[in-house]
Parts: sequence; C-alpha cells; structure tokens
Amino acid sequence: MKFGIGPYTLQLPQGSGQTHADIYREMLDQVVMAEELGYDSASLVEHHFQEDGECPSLLPTAAAMAARTSKIKIGTAMYLLPLHRPMQTAEDVAVVDNIANGRFIFGVAAGYRPEEFAGHGEERSGREGRMEEQLDILIQAWTKDSFSFSGKHYQIPNTSVNPKPVQKPHPPIWFGASTKGGFRRAAKWGSALVASPRHHINELAEHYRVYEDYLRQYGRKSDATTVIRQVYCAETTEKAEAESRDGIIYIQAGMYGRWAKTRPLKDDKGQLVSGADDVTFQTFRERFIIGNPEQCIREIEKYRDRVGMDYLMCMMQFPGVESKKTVASMKLFAKEVMPHFTR
Repeated sequence: MKFGIGPYTLQLPQGSGQTHADIYREMLDQVVMAEELGYDSASLVEHHFQEDGECPSLLPTAAAMAARTSKIKIGTAMYLLPLHRPMQTAEDVAVVDNIANGRFIFGVAAGYRPEEFAGHGEERSGREGRMEEQLDILIQAWTKDSFSFSGKHYQIPNTSVNPKPVQKPHPPIWFGASTKGGFRRAAKWGSALVASPRHHINELAEHYRVYEDYLRQYGRKSDATTVIRQVYCAETTEKAEAESRDGIIYIQAGMYGRWAKTRPLKDDKGQLVSGADDVTFQTFRERFIIGNPEQCIREIEKYRDRVGMDYLMCMMQFPGVESKKTVASMKLFAKEVMPHFTR
C-alpha cells in the first residue's frame, strides 16, 4: 500500500484572515514534510473562477513543489485536459517532469462545470472527443522526434516538442473518471483509474468492475488501484471529527453538492441530493477516513478488501483548518497508520 498527500485544493474561505500567499507557502512546507514522513506523492486539484481561489494553475504550482523536493512524486488530480491547448500542455508537462527529474504523475479528467468551459472559451459539449484527441497528441509529442496530427478538433503541422519528459516513454497518465466513457479512456490511454472522494464505496466497487472489464478488453494492466478520500487522524475519533468536520463539508458541499444538478451526487444511503444544503457530515460520513489510528486502519482495510485499493491519496488539508493541525494529522497518520500497511 502506498500513500499520497492531497490533492490540495488551496482554497481560502471568506474571513479566514489568511492570504493565498500564506496558503501556498503552507502547502509547500507540508509537501517537504510529507517527503520526510514517507508519503509517496503530493498532488493538486484544478478548478477555476471560484470565490475562494480554488487552485486554477496546476503545472506552475507542481513545478514549485518539484523544486522544493527530491524524492516525493508530484501529481495533478486532476488537470482538466479539455480546457487547455494540447501543445502547451505537452510542453508544460515535459518541463515539469524535467524539474522533478522524472517524478511527475499526470492525472487528467474531462471536467464538468459549465462556467469553467465558458470562461475558457471552450464548448462543454464534445469535451470527451477533444480529450481523446489531446491524449493522442500528447503521447506523440512526448515520444516522437517530430509528428503531425489531423483530427476533428485539432490540426497540428509537423512539429517537435523539446525537451522531452525524463520518464520514458512518458509520465504516467492517471484518470479521474466516474462514467463508462471515462473508465474506457483510463483503460485505453492511462495507467491508473483514480476514484473520486465524492463516491461511496458501493459506487467505487462498480466503477472498478467496469474499469477491469475495459482493461481486459484492451489487454492492459493498471499501475495502481487508487482512491482519493478525505482523511484526518487524531488521538481520538472525537477530536478528529471536531477538527475536520467543517473543512470537509466545505469541500463536499461546495465542490460536489453545489453542482449536483450538473453531475449527480448520492449520499451514503444511495439517495440523490439536490444541492449543497443536502450534504451533511452525517449523511456522507461513510466515505471519510477520519478517527484515531485504529479507526483509520479499519477504514483503509475496508477499501483494500472491497475494491482492491493499493494506493490512497489522503486529502488531509481542509479549508479553514490551521496548518499546525493538518501537520499533526499528517505526522500521526505516518507514524501509526502507514506502517500497518507498508511493513
């Protein structure tokens, strides 16, 4: 079992008394500490035009993380590929992988928020087709001395991308997906499917079943069975819940519940929710890995046994939670929980 830290959202709630400069500085310090504590990776979420400044610029941020570290992998979870131009992405990812000296994990997703596509001058409809063409372009750009591309959405004359990534043939491509089309893309182009924190374990079991079917269809194997969960560890479960509750619901309600009409969301009982007001700590509690070390171990074992999870991304940094509390959770989790699965 491997453990990553993040993905970081880098949100700044109204009235927090901090600046975004503070939030980014704290994140970089935490990533350095995560490397020292033995976490395998640190990753970032991408979203745009949010009042709280949720991280809109992943690759520059990833480059800063890579420059501050030497061993921990740096990743995106997820880079919203259809919002970006493919050749710019190809060059930026290659540069980040060089700064990281081959430690970059390129996590991608299709995106879903209408205002993000409108703000970038891109159509939301057809994003899946654009994404698939971009994946072909990226892989050719990273693996060929020169190439050209002629598709429905993109026309690229003979050109060459340099520098190439350090990793050969290219950085691993991990996919955030919740639909059959996404699972198929993950199996065809990627090396791992990453399960979202918005889904209950019952949904994840079905997602991975479909994904495995596609892997067999394409004759491929995945690098990891990766799940993102909100994680928080303290000396007692009561303390862990008290310190993390508000920050977790800020994310679950604001990042997922708010867009429930655009992308359906179910509570722990499998009932569809209509909006952010329906998302509460208790009605979504079963998808959080929160508690004392023993409780966290039991929850992780459940995901390992039920969906085959062997890589847990620990979303442990919540808006409004003091950095010193996050650091304490990171340290306790690394000391008491991780050794149970890595020894």
